[in-house]
Amino acid sequence: MKRFLTILILLAGTLLCPALMAQEYVPTPITVSKEKVKLGGKVYLSHVVLERQTIYGITKAYGVTEEELYEANPTLRETGLQKNAILLVPYREAPVQEVTSQNYTEHTVKWYEDIDDIARKYNISAKELMEYNGLKSRKLTSRQVLKIPVKQAVAVGEIAGQAGNDDKPGNDDKADSDKADDNVDVVPGTDRESEDEVPVLAFTPKEDVEFSLVLPLKAAGKAGELNMDFYSGVLMAVKDMEAEGLKVKMNVFDLTAGMPSVETLVKGDFVLGPIASRDMEAVLQRVEGRVNVVSPLDQRTAALSQRYTGFVQAPTSVERQWEDLASWVGESLYEGSSKIILITEKGAANVSASVAIRSALARNETPYEILSYAIVEGTSIPATLERMLLRDGENRIVVASESEAFVGDVVRNIGIMMGKGFDVVMYAPSKVRTFETIEGSDYHAARLHISTSYFVDYSNPKVDAFVRAYRALFKTEPSQFAFQGYDTARYFMERATKGTGYARGLHTDFFLEPDEFGNGVNKAVRRIVYRKDFTTSLER
Repeated sequence: MKRFLTILILLAGTLLCPALMAQEYVPTPITVSKEKVKLGGKVYLSHVVLERQTIYGITKAYGVTEEELYEANPTLRETGLQKNAILLVPYREAPVQEVTSQNYTEHTVKWYEDIDDIARKYNISAKELMEYNGLKSRKLTSRQVLKIPVKQAVAVGEIAGQAGNDDKPGNDDKADSDKADDNVDVVPGTDRESEDEVPVLAFTPKEDVEFSLVLPLKAAGKAGELNMDFYSGVLMAVKDMEAEGLKVKMNVFDLTAGMPSVETLVKGDFVLGPIASRDMEAVLQRVEGRVNVVSPLDQRTAALSQRYTGFVQAPTSVERQWEDLASWVGESLYEGSSKIILITEKGAANVSASVAIRSALARNETPYEILSYAIVEGTSIPATLERMLLRDGENRIVVASESEAFVGDVVRNIGIMMGKGFDVVMYAPSKVRTFETIEGSDYHAARLHISTSYFVDYSNPKVDAFVRAYRALFKTEPSQFAFQGYDTARYFMERATKGTGYARGLHTDFFLEPDEFGNGVNKAVRRIVYRKDFTTSLER
């Protein structure tokens, strides 16, 4: 009887307090993500969907429309929100504040700028700039703020009111086209048009070439050694091109001794280097589109394309590698006899690879299932994975992560599945090759497939010939930097004199296409496979 009365009291309390029931349906608060991902030239924020979040709530939190969210995530209409799924949300930059002063705008001095650089940018004389700012000396310091007369405020790559906004992503002195002077003709990749600017990747059929190599050759420690390796590879390329009848003039500049003059840089067919992003920007700033400048190694320099013309990005971007990997995993996929499972890390700090690969799979309309888990759940994953795999068929597992610990756990689980007789093929970002805690034999057992920028096929007779010649000349083995120096220098010498399009190098391939800013970007990707006989083959 007492139990019955207790139940009645509890039931009555529940009916009288509907708020207690409603608490179960309160939407989960939405935290706006700060993780940026660039795909197809557009910038997105990656949002991990939590339980009880809604499309309405997400759009309101991020300030976008539902249609924009659906457009960025093609499969969202069909699947709806799924827990732990990653959504791409269009990124909105905060509006740029306009100048309130009527007399001048401000320019924050960058480390590589001198008084002549800044004066040239604003079409005023160095003397006028010094007088306007009361400068007694031509010496400037980094982050020093200079006043620029408003009547002269429209600069090469800068608009009044936007100078000095260094910390805004993608907005380093880049003018908003809505505020540009009506008399300035804007061309892709620049904020003005100049008669001195040369077309990107232009060439003239001829038998001679001149270019400048700009590197910090005397840098301290390991960096200096790698720069010298790159330089040695370039020398080998020059030697081979001259043996083939091309007349080559190479001007070498050591950045540790200072930046070369503008006049010297612009007189050749192209500039190769520097390597680091800030050094590359300094050169682009100086030459102002009058000569093509090739970034040979650093993928981070790609962002400079949106601010400067004449820029060429030689290393293939990781985003392009991920896109190719997604395309590769979907090839020759037969229903019922092969299956794709995408494995992602739940709560990962960096989700760029996951977002890019999922987006590419969606664009290609490639069917796949997703398994998302955290490392702490690793012991329960084999049972889940076993239920997902085809017993009689090929299972292509894509590891969409660049976390060494997480990839190691996935490799362990793949090994368990192979031990149970499942046919598994592993696909992963190229970064996994650098992981030291994962045995190479595990990659071979899982038949790892990778899309990458760089791979040396030592079975290639041309590679063998290069290695022998390099040993004879420099009395040491060529490093990856030496191969890259050779391939890059040779390709651009041929590009400048023959207009070469696609080229197969010793270490990397080249297939240049214009990007959205009209500059050159390398789209070539190599595909490699780790085979069970412990060989690694170049598939494409």
